[in-house]
Amino acid sequence: MDMHLSRRKGERLRRLKEGHGYGEKLLLEHIWRPVVGSFEHLHPEYEVVDEDGNYYYLDFAYLRDPGPTDLESDGFNPHARDADRNSFKKERRRQNAIALKGWNILRFSTDDIREDPEHCRRTLRRMLERWYGEESADWKGLSVYQKEILRFAIRAAKPITPADAMDTTGLSNKHVRKILREMVDLRLLEPASGEQRWTRYKIKKITELCSVI
Repeated sequence: MDMHLSRRKGERLRRLKEGHGYGEKLLLEHIWRPVVGSFEHLHPEYEVVDEDGNYYYLDFAYLRDPGPTDLESDGFNPHARDADRNSFKKERRRQNAIALKGWNILRFSTDDIREDPEHCRRTLRRMLERWYGEESADWKGLSVYQKEILRFAIRAAKPITPADAMDTTGLSNKHVRKILREMVDLRLLEPASGEQRWTRYKIKKITELCSVI
C-alpha cells in the first residue's frame, strides 16, 4: 500500500486513501493473502477510462497476462433499498464499461467473505486456474508435458491444435498426439473437431475439470 501511495497524485491518490475501506481490507486479509501469499500484480483503486471519457475505479486490478481482472468487494448498503434508478443505472454502466475494455470481473460480497471465506477462496483459486493457468494442488499426478499443455489450453481460451502442443512442449507430432489422447481419456481435454483423426482439442468446463484432477 505504501508503494502505491508514493506513486499516486491527485484524484488517484485521494481515491486510494479514502476508497480503500473495510470490505477491501477484508478481501485482502481473508481471501487473497491465504490463497496467493503475495500482492504481486495487484493494484488497489485502479483507474479505468471508458470510450466516452468516464472514469471508473476498481477495488483491485489484477494485471497479468493473458488479461486483467477486476476484483470487487461489495458491501450491503443499508440504504440500498432506497437507491434511486439513476444509481442503479450507473452501476450497470460501470460494469459494462469495464467488461467492454476486456476485463474479467469477479465480485465478492463482504457477508460471504465473513461467513464463508473458504467458498470465496475456492472461487479465487478457480479464477487463477481458469484464467491464468495456475497449477492446482490436484495437478501433482500429471506429467510435466500434460501440465504445460493444460496451462496453454487454459490461457488460450480456445481450441488448441497438436501444433500448439508441439510448440509448447518441444515434442514430436507423434508424441504430442499420444499425450493429447491420454488427456482426453483423463477428461482433461475433449475433441473440438475431427472424427477419426482429432485436429483440435478444447479444455473441459472448469466445474468438470475440478472434479477430475
